[in-house]
Amino acid sequence: LEAKLAEIAAAQAAAGQSEAEALRAAELADARAALARVVMALDSGAGFDADLAVVADKGGVAAPDVLAALAADGAPTLSALEDGFPVAARLALAEATRAAADAGEVGGFTAFLRTQLGARSLEPREGDDPDAVLSRAEAAVKAGHLDAALAEIAALPPAGQQAMADWVALAETRRAALAATADLSAQLTPN
Repeated sequence: LEAKLAEIAAAQAAAGQSEAEALRAAELADARAALARVVMALDSGAGFDADLAVVADKGGVAAPDVLAALAADGAPTLSALEDGFPVAARLALAEATRAAADAGEVGGFTAFLRTQLGARSLEPREGDDPDAVLSRAEAAVKAGHLDAALAEIAALPPAGQQAMADWVALAETRRAALAATADLSAQLTPN
């Protein structure tokens, strides 16, 4: 009788363990589905506060600060970064040209023409002048490579970097949000 009771108790414990594992697996599946919706919201620019709450609750993980800050209003989209780049690049090129003229690296008349015309390279080209750097950065943005674009922008002269600061802040916010979702995904993946 004692052996049978022990057998029944062991079976009940195993069933309880299986039920707990199944419940945890279902919660993780809910959290991963909510995280997929967060990633889609990052791509569309929509808010994702409800889905982030599900990720944190069902996944048993803390929402990263960068995602929590963006959850209500959404994150900068790649499309918005692409659209905003030309204006920021023209300003950066003009500021870098003015700084070069002030330093005597470019003639005053040449600087005047460059800043007034606002012409810049639209195809990526070699070189370390601000126009070439910005052309490669724009190509990287269009290809969806924010890290490469930000590395190129870091090679601009200080005046050009300052003119690109707002755009860079948006790009870094997007990059941080994507990294945070990748980290959450790794935390929600069973070993």
